[in-house]
Amino acid sequence: MRMILTLATAGIVAGLLAAAPPANAKTCKDVVTAKARSAAQVSDDSRLRRARENAIANWSARARDTYGWAYRFWRRADERTVECGGGASAKHCTASARPCRLL
Repeated sequence: MRMILTLATAGIVAGLLAAAPPANAKTCKDVVTAKARSAAQVSDDSRLRRARENAIANWSARARDTYGWAYRFWRRADERTVECGGGASAKHCTASARPCRLL
C-alpha cells in the first residue's frame, strides 16, 4: 500500500511540474499613463521625489481599475518610463508602462 501511495504522489508531482509555465511567463496589456504634481513647501529634490512616487501610485491605481488587481504592480510592468519636469515652485511627473501579471 505504501508503494502505491508513493508512486501516486510521484505521478501527481511529475504532472504538476510538467504543466507549470516558465518562471518568466507574463501577460501584458496596453500602456497605462498617469500623472502627479507636487507643490509642497520642501526642497526641489523632495518635490520631485513626491511627484514621481505619486505618479507611480496613480499608475498602479489606474492599471488596477482598468485591468484588474493582478496588473497593479509597477515592478512587473514592461516598458516603464517616468518623465518629470516643472519649475521652482512645483514639479510634475508622468508614469507610463504596460501592466503585466504573472501567468
